[in-house]
Amino acid sequence: MSKESLEVLARMTDTPIEVRDFVDKWLLLTYDLPHNEKGDKARRDFLLQARAIGATRHTDSVYLMPWTTTAESLALKLARVGEVIVWTSSTTDESKAKEITKAYDRSIEPILDEISERIDRMVEYLNKNQKKRAYKMMEKTERMLNQVEQAVQRRGSMELYVLLTIIQKRFGTL
Repeated sequence: MSKESLEVLARMTDTPIEVRDFVDKWLLLTYDLPHNEKGDKARRDFLLQARAIGATRHTDSVYLMPWTTTAESLALKLARVGEVIVWTSSTTDESKAKEITKAYDRSIEPILDEISERIDRMVEYLNKNQKKRAYKMMEKTERMLNQVEQAVQRRGSMELYVLLTIIQKRFGTL
């Protein structure tokens, strides 16, 4: 699928995606939160939301993500609880931007794999006439799909979008 045909498909389906070969604006976030009820909750919430937007863990408490308003919002939420440092960068080295983008894309792929595996298990349950077990998995799987869809749309990768579309169709047939 070409970039142009994906953009046409996106417009036809009202999918907000801007196809990009690589990301050139990044946000690097570091945080230090207290280990108390409020800090632990903020950390859990951040990790769930950061994963949903495809943030890549660099080291403990250091995450790289495309520079978006969602990423900025996550940083502000953490800053209310602990110490947060945010660096933003626009690359001037296209080859380095492509390298970082590939690493970022690789961090989204395991999420797509996990969703696909969940769908495989649901299909197995349905084939064994264990409908209750299959339907029990649907809510979380749908939530995961919605979250990763947002990350893929922000990223603008044709390859990730095609994989996501295939997984969404599989889920839709259940």
